[in-house]
Amino acid sequence: MVSYKAFLFIFSLIALKVAYAHVDQDTPVVFADVDEDTSSLEGGRTLQTTQYPQIRIWPNYDLVYSTAPVEYANYISNELVPPIIDWFQGALSVKYPITTTLKVTTSTICGYTTPAALKTGIAVDYAVIFTTTYTESSTVASSKYCQLASGTKRPLVGSTSFNRYQMLAANGSVLLHEKNTYVLIHEMMHPLGFSGSLYGYFLDVNGVTRTGHIINTTLEGQNVSAIDIPPLTEKLRNFYGCTSVPGVYMEDDGGEGNAGSHFERKFFVYDSMSSGGIFGRRVTEFSLAFLEGSGWYMPNYAYAEPYFFGQGQGCAFVYGSCSNSSYVNAFDEFCTGSSRGCAPQGRSGGYCYLDTKANNCRYVNPDDDYDCENEAAVNNARLPTLQSYGRFAESKCFTGNLTTASSATQTSFCFKYNCTGSGLTTQLTVRVGSANITCKAAGKVKVTGYNGLVDCPDPLVFCSTVGKKYCPRNCMNRGTCVNNKCECRPGFTGIDCGLLVQSTA
Repeated sequence: MVSYKAFLFIFSLIALKVAYAHVDQDTPVVFADVDEDTSSLEGGRTLQTTQYPQIRIWPNYDLVYSTAPVEYANYISNELVPPIIDWFQGALSVKYPITTTLKVTTSTICGYTTPAALKTGIAVDYAVIFTTTYTESSTVASSKYCQLASGTKRPLVGSTSFNRYQMLAANGSVLLHEKNTYVLIHEMMHPLGFSGSLYGYFLDVNGVTRTGHIINTTLEGQNVSAIDIPPLTEKLRNFYGCTSVPGVYMEDDGGEGNAGSHFERKFFVYDSMSSGGIFGRRVTEFSLAFLEGSGWYMPNYAYAEPYFFGQGQGCAFVYGSCSNSSYVNAFDEFCTGSSRGCAPQGRSGGYCYLDTKANNCRYVNPDDDYDCENEAAVNNARLPTLQSYGRFAESKCFTGNLTTASSATQTSFCFKYNCTGSGLTTQLTVRVGSANITCKAAGKVKVTGYNGLVDCPDPLVFCSTVGKKYCPRNCMNRGTCVNNKCECRPGFTGIDCGLLVQSTA
């Protein structure tokens, strides 16, 4: 059994340095004649009253069991994949569903022998074939689409391969399982739409092949590509407060399968569809809007998780460069040197990190050794009795130089907190051991009995971003979000209902 700490060592070697997953279009694509429901189109335009059905996804595990040890195969087929299939089936509706069955007439698909059920035909909209490899490489997983509808060109069959050398079975670790969850969500999004070779097939609202949406532009003096599709571009302009944003900038670093098929990491540091393996990923409205912009799907945006890296920062944030010190100093998203601080999503502490894939910007890279949801992180904490760690601790990262010594360097802490009020009356209370400190504005606060200070964030900003409570991944379509907590259906558990009851929570 591989320990969680061993996983962290392996993961830290690859995180942010390479794409943890990539698109692998190494086999011919098949176009299939399927019966698609186009009744939502009338007179060449989409009916506004149309209610699209939720996408139906069929997973196949034959190759998982033939390529992996049974314990690993059981983890993939029983614990990891099913909740993510449930998530996609709740998060996405399909605009042109299959009215009969999805059937593969070729003897092979995705480079593998066609599963018997697909030869017969299945009443689904999308099928995904899972397999595994064991390769001493930096790739954690790879995906590809293998069959498109001859009419709408919507992906019908795809595959995902896990590299067991890099991606370990969770073995009861909910934090490792969560990391695997984001890897697989990321992977499945690639063949559904996030593949450079699919963009030319995107449809407009009238079901006509879209043109002019793949833009060659410049960013920081470099030639880059952007994708201009509704509603994504408008969402980005509103998010940044910048009406000149041309669309979503796509990653320009890395080889084939990385560049062009991920969001540019400078702007999407912890979005699930940027490249790299940063801790604390989130599925954002932008990833879902990208799939909507393909013309094939209609997302349920309740499944998006909060994202605020660069929110409201204006055009200066979008077009500036981290090679300019005044730009870096103007935005809290970036840092200088290699000091300790809080990661952008607020869940973990970490160190200021130079990221070449983020156009050489520096930001605090979250580290599991300082993750507020990692119980073992208490062993690395200064003043551990004052802090709270664990999956259900509901603490967040705060900075300061609090100490019992005469002086100490700046570091990160995990404190419980509470937000009250609204708007300009918002108030933040931070629990430091048995004491409460009140943050009414950004500044430094002393704690009785200790030297040094705790840094208070702006309560209005903190409580609407980092401190905002929400139901992770909308309870994986396995429960109901009530007062920002998941109430799971029978048989499921965990903060996101993603675990089976018999699993170790």
